[in-house]
Amino acid sequence: MIDVCNFIPPKNHPSELEYIHFVYETGIRRLRQPFSHFYNRMFLVFKGSGILKTADGRWEFKKGDVFFAFGYQNYEIEFDDELCYFYISFSGFGALPLLESMGIGRKNCRFAVPDEVTDFWVESVRRVNPANANALTESVLMYTLSFICQQSPVHKPARTDKFDMIVDYVNRNFTSPDLSLGKIADIFYYTEKHLSHLFVSRLGVKFTRYLTDLRMNHAVRLMKNGETNVAETAQKCGYSDRFYFSRQFKKHVGKTPTEYIKDL
Repeated sequence: MIDVCNFIPPKNHPSELEYIHFVYETGIRRLRQPFSHFYNRMFLVFKGSGILKTADGRWEFKKGDVFFAFGYQNYEIEFDDELCYFYISFSGFGALPLLESMGIGRKNCRFAVPDEVTDFWVESVRRVNPANANALTESVLMYTLSFICQQSPVHKPARTDKFDMIVDYVNRNFTSPDLSLGKIADIFYYTEKHLSHLFVSRLGVKFTRYLTDLRMNHAVRLMKNGETNVAETAQKCGYSDRFYFSRQFKKHVGKTPTEYIKDL
């Protein structure tokens, strides 16, 4: 197989899970490490072996294994010359509760799956198109999780705490132009200083970085889905000032919105 990178278009309805990529990749040696993303990734090893390294431990993996990397987690992958793998990138306020309900977490992130799971990934990555991308990607994710949950110990999810509710609120409302740390602090009865500290201590990033990542990645997905009007894209991402949006976009992506759209 050759490398395949499918960008999943935004859903046209509210959802607890959002999908960003469905990829088959062979050229990890070309990528800069350590890795870190705002979204989660589920990897399936198609060929070869390696070691996943995070602050929480080291996990050896081989052909037929699935492993996870989580949002804002720094990780590295040691690999042999044969390593090829698939991955699905996903986010949304339902992502972590779903994984936690199955006993999947930063200290329990590698699992073996049967050959039929790999066969399903291979068939699916070849079939993905804009019309079926969300449904097919979700099918692959859930099908794989159905085998993983049989291996994990019975796990009762922790009661959702107040900060989880705050992150949920941000994930649902990041396109609102008046969303701010001060507004969220008022809604949830925090001081701005304490809420700012919570974002850094719980997610490893400042609130402004978290919000900007949500908005910029949404902008990229809109453009990949055919949006070409920069002003409208800015508004759909929560920016009333298209010029400020363009400056932020260039910092995040390395190109202006116009340049990025032209290069698609």
